Amino acid sequence: MANPPPTPASGVSPVAARSLPSAVWRAVRSGWWTSTCAVLIVLIVLLAAAADLFVLAEGQSLNPDIATLGPTGLPAGTLGGVSGAHWFGVEPLTGVDLFALAAHGARTSLLVGLGATVLATALGVVIGVSAGYLGGWWDRLVTWTADVILGFPYLIFMIALGAVLPVDFPRQFTLVVVLGLFGWPRVARIVRSQALTLGKRDFVAAARVMGGGPWHVFTKELLPNLWAPIIVVASLSIPSMIGSEASLSFLGVGVLPPTPSWGRTISTAIDFFETDPMYLVFPGLLLFLITLAFNVVGDAIRDALDPRSGGAA
Repeated sequence: MANPPPTPASGVSPVAARSLPSAVWRAVRSGWWTSTCAVLIVLIVLLAAAADLFVLAEGQSLNPDIATLGPTGLPAGTLGGVSGAHWFGVEPLTGVDLFALAAHGARTSLLVGLGATVLATALGVVIGVSAGYLGGWWDRLVTWTADVILGFPYLIFMIALGAVLPVDFPRQFTLVVVLGLFGWPRVARIVRSQALTLGKRDFVAAARVMGGGPWHVFTKELLPNLWAPIIVVASLSIPSMIGSEASLSFLGVGVLPPTPSWGRTISTAIDFFETDPMYLVFPGLLLFLITLAFNVVGDAIRDALDPRSGGAA
């Protein structure tokens, strides 16, 4: 009688996370709050992708319009100039439509946040899994390098880098690369710890005994069971990356004018908060909502991928 195939220890299934799309769909349908946040993410992503169309539908643009300003340079009317023609009001001193700034700023901020997260996650997964599975000197080198990078003040590095880069150098590309290179250690440490645990499971040992090489074990045995921590850390990294872009723009080394971004708009709005609080409210609200939505949906996907929660049954 043939022996039954080895089964992993309790809490981990080699097929628990193989169907990521179905897990995402289960997560989105898990409750009204998660569904609302998922819809919110879709709406903000659509706002960023079709910013030109939305701004055109509003009948405005990114061009200054001092006719919308009062004699002091502040928006004419109440609530920062909010009206049927200017849905979010206008920017002080320039009269630029704030909805146009927020829509185009969403594109910039999301591109930086998503791009940096993809780069950091890809590097972190490959480096973390290889360190946890191979061990030895490579594991020690990865751990030491990750500790050094986590303790390195990347803001100072970006300030110094911004001082030497040409003004016309693509800052968005620079932000994606720098934030991604400084972000991979957090992903790698989480993935490495999971890989160390999974490497001791029976189904991984069985794959090695049957002749599976490192690449087979990584793609067929380890990676499918790492989707849960990867999705969670990625969902938490996106708002963190957007916030880092905002911090760098506030310091003047992130996205430079005239390119709009939520971070630069928020940093500018701080100077007008006492006289025109609406200038800060809308970009800040969008940043808060996208942060909240990614966190909620990420947690729901984690529960759907984790067999111990019952979501992957």
